[in-house]
Amino acid sequence: MKTPQTFQNRDKAKVCFITFGCQMNKLDSELAAGEFVKHGLSLTQNPDEAGVVVVNTCIVRGHAEERALSHLGRFKRAKQQCPELVLAVMGCMAQKEGQNLLHAYPHVDIVCGTKHFGRLPELVRKVRSGGGRLAATGDAPVKFDRVPSARPNRYRAFVSIMRGCNSFCSYCIVPYVRGREVSRPPQEVEDEVRALVGDGCIEITLLGQNVDAYRHGDTDLAALLRHLDPIPGLKRLRFITSHPKDISARLLETMAELPTVCEHVHIAAQSGSNRILNAMNRGYTAERYREIVASARHIMPTIEISSDFIVGFPGETDKDFEATVSLVRNCQFNQSFIFKYSPRPGTKAAKMHDDVPTSVKQERNHRLLAVQEQLSSERNRLKQGRTFEVMLEGASKRDRSRLTGRTRGNDIVVVPKPDAAELAPGTLVDARITRCTPLTLFGEMQRTDATIRRSEP
Repeated sequence: MKTPQTFQNRDKAKVCFITFGCQMNKLDSELAAGEFVKHGLSLTQNPDEAGVVVVNTCIVRGHAEERALSHLGRFKRAKQQCPELVLAVMGCMAQKEGQNLLHAYPHVDIVCGTKHFGRLPELVRKVRSGGGRLAATGDAPVKFDRVPSARPNRYRAFVSIMRGCNSFCSYCIVPYVRGREVSRPPQEVEDEVRALVGDGCIEITLLGQNVDAYRHGDTDLAALLRHLDPIPGLKRLRFITSHPKDISARLLETMAELPTVCEHVHIAAQSGSNRILNAMNRGYTAERYREIVASARHIMPTIEISSDFIVGFPGETDKDFEATVSLVRNCQFNQSFIFKYSPRPGTKAAKMHDDVPTSVKQERNHRLLAVQEQLSSERNRLKQGRTFEVMLEGASKRDRSRLTGRTRGNDIVVVPKPDAAELAPGTLVDARITRCTPLTLFGEMQRTDATIRRSEP
């Protein structure tokens, strides 16, 4: 990069990332931010002071795509007021649309696909050197180099162990914009985790579009967890997202055995109807899904399980939806993320007749949310009077006199802020639960302790 300069109220040496979508997008923003840091730029959360603004986009759902496009539109005036501002678009939308984004948004300078985000500093330099507007969306190996310190949370980090997806669920755009599955060498993953822990990180979440499919040579996900568990200073280890067709008893037994691996797993069900699961090309039945949940709870009685559901998929009848309600009630999830189906151009489902009216999708969405809220309330009430290890994340957004954190089971816990000491994010405390809502546990701190202990059933 050239010597930093300032123009108007923006600093040429500052870059701001605005990120939409999944954890993988958040990680990609961190990795790209690290590349800018290597080139002498600094990071800011204020887009109004940045000389480079990067919008990391998601198109997995229609709402996420609309939000990203709305943000791009807002920068049109900023670009008119400050032509030197470099505006870049990265992520899944950039990969899918490519040059079309440059045509549709003349104020966008760079379109950077899902495999080229490590090149962003180079692309910015070319734009500033008069190279014109650029698009980089071709196939390429993904760079996993990172600056450990270039992350928003000092105490936790995401680590990608694989990229892409081979599942080709009929509604999902991910295999088309992220490519086929590629697993990283286990030693490379371990080296990255050690570097992050050396920089103060105590919680690592391993990421993959289908993380249970990880395999490099003879190393599967269970073996990788065994590689990482003994790392000194690592307190918590998580992984996301699990696909029911790939999760195994061996993996669940490994989770139960290793002290750093948290008692939480996210297994996306999507539907409780075998007919709809088949149309979605999910590769399992509702009966098999129930078996997985039962097996997980048998192996780890304290495990918390969360899931994803799509309502209103093409052809979904009232009977199909009732099967989903039945599965949710039966599996007793601690949390479910529920979405109304929206066609994604380029997928197999987009060619199906979207025959479920919007009003019906909305009604089913509300009803399934209500069912999950009731279940969450019931499960949370059972936690009252019990003590859990909580990793503090900082002050509560609703009440700055309280602190918020998460249990190993990924439940949100709010506790009073102590008068005597300032507890930094990442501090482990014991908290006794005194009351609850469907989404939050409230408790009293018993002690501060960095020792990893599992909650009693």
